[in-house]
Amino acid sequence: MKPPKLLNNLEPLSIVNPSLEWLLVVASISVILSLILAWLATLIVYARVKWLKRIFPVSHNLVRAHIDYLMMATLLGVAYFSCVWLSISLPGWVIVLLCYGVLYNPLGFVVQANNPKVGKSETLIGRIAVCIGFLPTTIGFGYTFSVIFLSLWK
Repeated sequence: MKPPKLLNNLEPLSIVNPSLEWLLVVASISVILSLILAWLATLIVYARVKWLKRIFPVSHNLVRAHIDYLMMATLLGVAYFSCVWLSISLPGWVIVLLCYGVLYNPLGFVVQANNPKVGKSETLIGRIAVCIGFLPTTIGFGYTFSVIFLSLWK
């Protein structure tokens, strides 16, 4: 099987109409955010920059966010290239859910690096609200990789 010419398939990026290229843009943003977080953690832990430590007292959560953003970028890349290779067209709502979820999920670790009490609700409603935050990524990746799996299963 001859691989498709990926660069010839690129469409102009549109803010209004979600396209597969959104996945690459958000993956790029995720990697950039990951690099920034890695440097923040490095400056706190190894360079011992005190004013950063005051902003992010729980710096290990910056490392968690760094790794989470890298994992999300990798998954988006795999999803993008799998969809291109297999000629899968994702619905716009799935692309939006993926992009939103990929940027939103790791952000919780950044917030907890600043304030470790955030997201640790003792109420049922609070715990449900935190779990609902994971839905966009779960639905987006679940749909995408199910379609990829099914198209390979044929």
